[in-house]
Amino acid sequence: MEHGDDPSWGRREESQKPYTIRRKPLSPKTVSYEPIYVETSNGTASNNGIWRPREETNLIANAESEFSNTSRSIKPSSKSQISTSYTDVNASHGLLKPTENVKVAGIDEERNNKGCVAASWRPTWLRPLVLALFASLFLFLAVALAAMLWYSTNNNGLFESRQSLLHTYLWRFGPTAFLTILTIFWARVELQAMLYMPWISLRSGPSLGESDLALDYTTMLLPLVFSRSFRRRHYLVFLVASISALLKAQIVLAPGLYSLTELQVTRPIDILLQDTFESVIPETTYTPDASVYYRARAQYDFSVDYPYGVADGFAFQTFYTGSDFSRGTVANPVTATVDGLFLDTQCVKLNSYAILEQHNIANYQGRGLYMNFTVELQFDGCEEPVIVPHFAAWPSLRLNATFWGLQTDSNVGRPCSGLPLQAPAFLYHNGVFKLRSDNSSEYLHPPAAVICEPHAWLSKVQVTDDGVKPKVMAVYDERRPLSTPNIMTMFNNSLPPKDIWHADTVSGWTGPLSVDLRFRGHATTEFPDVVTTDMLQGSSQNITRRLGPFASHYHLRQKESSSGSGTSLQRVVRLTINPKICLAMIALFIFNTGITAFLLWRYYHHTSVWHRDPAKLLGNSMFLSNHPDIANRAAGIKDPSPDWNSGAFTPLVLKTTSRVVFCIFTILLASSLVVTLRHSETSDGLATIEEDGYLHLMWTSFPATIALGVSLYISSCDWSYRDLAALYRLSRATCSSCDLDRSLLDMLGLRALYYSLRYRLWSVTVSQSLALVCGILTSLVSVIFTVEVIPGLTPAQFQQKTWFQIRDNVGYELDYTAKQEMFNGLWTRREEGSLTYPENTFDNLLFHNFESMDTLNPSKNLSVAFTTPATKVESQCTQLSEDTYDISHYNTTTTNGTVAYHAAVVVTFCDPGNDKPRRIKKDIDLGRTDPADPLGSIYFSGMLQTQANPVVDGCMLESQLAHSNLTTALYPTYVWGAFDPAQNNFSFVAVWTCKYSWVEVNAETNLVFSDGRLAIDPENPPRPDMASMRPLDPTLDLNTWFAMYPEVNLGGTRDQFKGVEGPFRPLIKPYGMLDMSAFGDEGQQADVMQNIYHNYALSSAQLANVVNRKPIIAESGPSPAPVVEATVYDNGRRRLVQNPTITYIVVGILGAVILFNIWALVSALIRRCGGGDSWLLDMDARGLAPDGFHSIAAAASLLRNSNVATHLPPGSEMMPSDEVHGHMHGLGFRLGWFRRECDQTRHYTVGVMGDPAFNYMGVRRSSKRASAGSFRKESVLG
Repeated sequence: MEHGDDPSWGRREESQKPYTIRRKPLSPKTVSYEPIYVETSNGTASNNGIWRPREETNLIANAESEFSNTSRSIKPSSKSQISTSYTDVNASHGLLKPTENVKVAGIDEERNNKGCVAASWRPTWLRPLVLALFASLFLFLAVALAAMLWYSTNNNGLFESRQSLLHTYLWRFGPTAFLTILTIFWARVELQAMLYMPWISLRSGPSLGESDLALDYTTMLLPLVFSRSFRRRHYLVFLVASISALLKAQIVLAPGLYSLTELQVTRPIDILLQDTFESVIPETTYTPDASVYYRARAQYDFSVDYPYGVADGFAFQTFYTGSDFSRGTVANPVTATVDGLFLDTQCVKLNSYAILEQHNIANYQGRGLYMNFTVELQFDGCEEPVIVPHFAAWPSLRLNATFWGLQTDSNVGRPCSGLPLQAPAFLYHNGVFKLRSDNSSEYLHPPAAVICEPHAWLSKVQVTDDGVKPKVMAVYDERRPLSTPNIMTMFNNSLPPKDIWHADTVSGWTGPLSVDLRFRGHATTEFPDVVTTDMLQGSSQNITRRLGPFASHYHLRQKESSSGSGTSLQRVVRLTINPKICLAMIALFIFNTGITAFLLWRYYHHTSVWHRDPAKLLGNSMFLSNHPDIANRAAGIKDPSPDWNSGAFTPLVLKTTSRVVFCIFTILLASSLVVTLRHSETSDGLATIEEDGYLHLMWTSFPATIALGVSLYISSCDWSYRDLAALYRLSRATCSSCDLDRSLLDMLGLRALYYSLRYRLWSVTVSQSLALVCGILTSLVSVIFTVEVIPGLTPAQFQQKTWFQIRDNVGYELDYTAKQEMFNGLWTRREEGSLTYPENTFDNLLFHNFESMDTLNPSKNLSVAFTTPATKVESQCTQLSEDTYDISHYNTTTTNGTVAYHAAVVVTFCDPGNDKPRRIKKDIDLGRTDPADPLGSIYFSGMLQTQANPVVDGCMLESQLAHSNLTTALYPTYVWGAFDPAQNNFSFVAVWTCKYSWVEVNAETNLVFSDGRLAIDPENPPRPDMASMRPLDPTLDLNTWFAMYPEVNLGGTRDQFKGVEGPFRPLIKPYGMLDMSAFGDEGQQADVMQNIYHNYALSSAQLANVVNRKPIIAESGPSPAPVVEATVYDNGRRRLVQNPTITYIVVGILGAVILFNIWALVSALIRRCGGGDSWLLDMDARGLAPDGFHSIAAAASLLRNSNVATHLPPGSEMMPSDEVHGHMHGLGFRLGWFRRECDQTRHYTVGVMGDPAFNYMGVRRSSKRASAGSFRKESVLG
């Protein structure tokens, strides 16, 4: 409870012998006043109503002479008035002129200026050093913010940080907390400026008006402070309050000053180059590798990503970072400048031709027409013609006689200025002999011919490797020619076996033109009837452009490590500064600096108000005792009159109405935070926030403004409690002189908290504690809301637009074969580049197309999730036991003694629909042993293709089964193993039979936008639910193995891997993932089966997507069209999220504030109902002091009739505080009613306890106040 009336306290004080000072008896005759004349601006003397007691002149003179700048002592005279002399040059700055004889008016001005000692005491926070420190700090902050803004703008932020909740809060909370602390310190300047402004005015000019004497800024609201201070030209108060308001505005802006931004910065890094293209590759080292063709075609048909080291149009050096040979990542790509190998083909066209000689034989050796002719070809840009001999025979005169030629550089005449002449060239020509209309003779249709020179060069390229899809661009136009062997030979070794042409000649369509046409998906039936020169040139250049980068990558790259340097684009989080907010705060700090500097200059000599603090009760007593003239003037103030003994004034913030309104507001605020937190947790945030603009101020500065209002109210309550604490304690207990010389309002928070605990002023303790806690409330609220990316979901429906139907024409056509071959490239080297699957497919899954997806906005980061039926080929495989098949082997010896091995497999097979078993035989040519390892194992594999035919019943020959296209289910039987020549027996054999059929499964699928269209998300692939698998109804035709697999050469000798057949070859490295030894490893049977099944299922799904997809129309397809329920996710949705931890802390603080105010309201209610307040912890501030009680008039009103002045030691205003308190040790002081025994009048004042001439009667609440006036004397019965 608060310190109440404690009788024992008074007895303890009274039991001590008081220190008394000898004074003359209090009598009207002992004190007389004489005027002090002050020289006015016009040179006349005026007393201005200022009076000094004559009797005390001697004491004052003695006291003042103690602090004189001279060593001369002044002795008092008992017969005459004491006149004092001062040599202090600053004497003119004294508050009042000392008492002098009337004759002093005739003394010159110089002598008058020596009349008093200069004021030496300044308020702590108004000292020039303090103001200079504030001005320096404001200037430093302005310069620091300007430097940070410049650095942040030019360096993409200030420094690196972490994108975490802790760091986000730190950079919002930190600036706000710093400015809050700065505002707290500046509030001391504001308080002392308001408190001492009347004294400063009195110091500047003693002739204050009544309104100035009654002025008290500390009890005014801020708008009133601005108005009155500006009107009265109290610019110190006006400007200091302005800075305080600006600092509060900066607190509101501070949460938005800094932000964490994710940026990409470039940093140097060491790289390790893995290869080079500088070395010349011998032509004989070109190992046949058809993966060049198939990888190029997969990229052309399906936009498969390039393997690392290949780009569009060239190959480049590969590089890694670190000792672990790691590449860049999407988050941290690595950029380096390396060598790029470019290939190009330049051609010269045929200009003219001539047949030099021609010999025809009608039926040469029964083979038909024989022609022997020589053609002379003249090319543009070639100085010499090319002579080309030809001979050939055709079986019939009725057929067109077509001839082809492809000759290497050795047969091409030189020079040709139209060619670079840097690499071997080739001649590619075609001609047709046609019969005339009368069949009389042949004539040569205009031939087509080109001379082309493929050449290579090196040039620097810039590669940015993100580990997925490197971005490459040429940086230099400098070319370094690269000497290479015949590039066409390299291309020829990169083709499938059926497309390879023989050296120097081509037969039929075999050659660059046919390769180019097949590459672009043309069937043989689509080949042109007439070949032109432009076709030959275009095909030669197309092969170079499409196969060149891959051929360079696989054939010309040489392993050679070397070091290099590059840069790493690293994704970092940097602390950035908001330009607009920063500029606003810089302007405010500069404004604060200017104001503070002006105050320092303008009020440098004016803040020394007196010899000691005149604003505290003890200082008031000293000042008024030394200047009773001011007390008399204050007594003459009629309106408004400070009423100490009967007033009912309560500070605005402590009034019941204010507390009720604030309590309701705080309850609503805390409840709102709880409700919004609940909504944030259940709704993934409070609102969706756009990325652009300054809307973020709504959840940073606006909540901070509300929190600042709560904090300011609590601070105002604390201000009022601390302001009244000294008077409250005086009214409840006996206090010492130290207590009169101490003000809790003028203390910093922790010191005030300490004294409140020491004095048991619990209201001050609680309010000060809440004020300290609420000091961080603004900082906490500034980080209570954050923006997070939380995907939003919206339900949607999509209607199916397509379905899958069996082909109308299931005959085996050449264009169907071309479609099958189109997917061969998907089998080879899949690990070297991610595959971009065609629309509505993913790997071996086939999906329907849906409408209404085009209505979604591709500019947003949207995705669609739904569960939809997916079509795929499913396998059911069983390993056959040894009793269901027979395998045998035999060998043959060639004429040169080489041994060739053969095997025969016979499998018993039950054809569906036919109960009678059939035996199917498979002969396998195992080939010959490796000359380098004649005793090594020979691996083999093959397939017995069988199928169920729904149209033809009964037994069918295997040859028929292999080419039928009518099946909806396929029953292949696979056999593989290893043969040991040393043991002349099989070391391992595996036989598996499978059923392939179409099924339907439900798959969870996610779609994302790619190039403006929704596509299956490769980062989140479909997840089929195998438990939902069911036969596809209606089913689809299932393509056979014919033309389904790529033709590849496994290397080695011609017959070394002869036993590995068709679909098994692409499984072997480098085309697939398996080693050749997998065919002899029992533990890898599942890997072999999975790989061969996956390749077939992948090609089947992709082929069905092309040939079996049909639109749903009225005439065909399901009716009505199925509808799929889907969810559309907005993955870029930025939601405003409320932090639970911060919310709980803020609600806890607000809860304490609410309890504090409820406590105060209940206390007020109990008092009004007549209850005692001994147990209440709230200070009863009502009527404790009048409004404006810090004014000079209010102090004079309270102390005018006090006996404190009679107990002051002589010259106390010039003494150090410790000395004064030592002289007054043992004296007790109370605020209440005192009775002057000489005239039996009572006065409400602060008096000294134990003075028999001035007895304490009690506090005002224990005395009758009905007829008591502010200053009126009344008789009291003894």
